[in-house]
Amino acid sequence: MMNYLYGKFSDKQITEFKNKLHKKLFWLLLYKDPKTAQNYENVDFAKYFANLMKEIDGLNELLCYPTPIIEICCKLQAAYMESRSEQFDYQVYRKFVLDAHNLVDKIGGRDVV
Repeated sequence: MMNYLYGKFSDKQITEFKNKLHKKLFWLLLYKDPKTAQNYENVDFAKYFANLMKEIDGLNELLCYPTPIIEICCKLQAAYMESRSEQFDYQVYRKFVLDAHNLVDKIGGRDVV
């Protein structure tokens, strides 16, 4: 069980949400990967990214501001900045997204009040 702003989430709920968040982060890779980006030209990347960050911000508040979310947001913002760079380097972008992806599993650790 994990405490949150209005009560508790079950372990199953947390696991399922983390899996969902992992998938949403994975889409960030597909949207910018030179091998797959052409398949997603109709996706508004900036809007997808902003909505994902808002969802993470909502999670942050619900879970009473756990430390891993700070790192996740920092990594994702760095990825976004890289994606907008004139010298965009997919490998740098990919590293930031994968680092954020790995941090998702730390949500629900001892940082939660």
